[in-house]
Amino acid sequence: MHIPSEMLSGSVCPVTAAIAAGGVAASVYLIYKNKDSMPSASKFAMVSAAVFGLQMLNYPIWHGISGHLIGGVFAAAMLGAPAAVLSLAIVLLLQTLLFADGGLLMLGANVLNMAILGAGAGGLIRSAMLRRSMPDKTATALAAFISVELAAVALCAELAFSGKGSAQAFLTLIGVHSALAAFEAVASVLLISLLDRSGEEVPAKRTLLALGALVIASVALSPFACAFPDAFEWTMQTFSMLPEAPNFANAPFAGYAIASLSNTALSGICAGAIGIVSTAAFAYVAARILCRRATVA
Repeated sequence: MHIPSEMLSGSVCPVTAAIAAGGVAASVYLIYKNKDSMPSASKFAMVSAAVFGLQMLNYPIWHGISGHLIGGVFAAAMLGAPAAVLSLAIVLLLQTLLFADGGLLMLGANVLNMAILGAGAGGLIRSAMLRRSMPDKTATALAAFISVELAAVALCAELAFSGKGSAQAFLTLIGVHSALAAFEAVASVLLISLLDRSGEEVPAKRTLLALGALVIASVALSPFACAFPDAFEWTMQTFSMLPEAPNFANAPFAGYAIASLSNTALSGICAGAIGIVSTAAFAYVAARILCRRATVA
């Protein structure tokens, strides 16, 4: 679902960037204001790294189409909605700058779609359902499904305001993302059930170890990720809408590969490991800064 360079018009990019910046700023303010809601820096770093790892693992859907998790509702369940928005924003920023995964000028739209809507709105929907005494797994599944569809609808709106696409293209885009939404729902329930069994009072250390195992598994499986175009790219190719412009050219590990390594599998593993470590380090420092400021306040 990462929007590549020059996919959206110049007039749409500043608007989405402003909305995304406002949403991330609001999440930081809520974290700063409610210090008790901020998870530990270690947990924030590990969940962010896990989201990065999960997004690397494209899986096949059908007819040469792949998909990957957004992880928004998963992050919101583990961290709370405000911290999840910040976590996804960090992941998307590093994906763009290091791996050319999403155009630089499209970063605002990607953050809006996957962090603000995927994690923020998805997390709030899950919380609202839980407050209405809906079973945890049902609330998680529905919120995860809705979060993906919200992101897909937002993507259609951004394309429409850019003067690109047609009703048929938008219906196709939303339709193929319904399969991704269903997978996101199932995966979110499974991941949260395994990692955040709050009813059993799982110790924090055990949760961190489980997150670490998930991160390591993501890196190890990265060479086996499906090479088919994802649902968004496939739809854009089908309707001849995919731009020919290269992505962020200065990204050192574009395509999740290291140019100096000839072995494709090793290159993918090393690039994935760099992404995981960078995300965890960036997220840890951000959480420490927020926690320190909150403590001082």
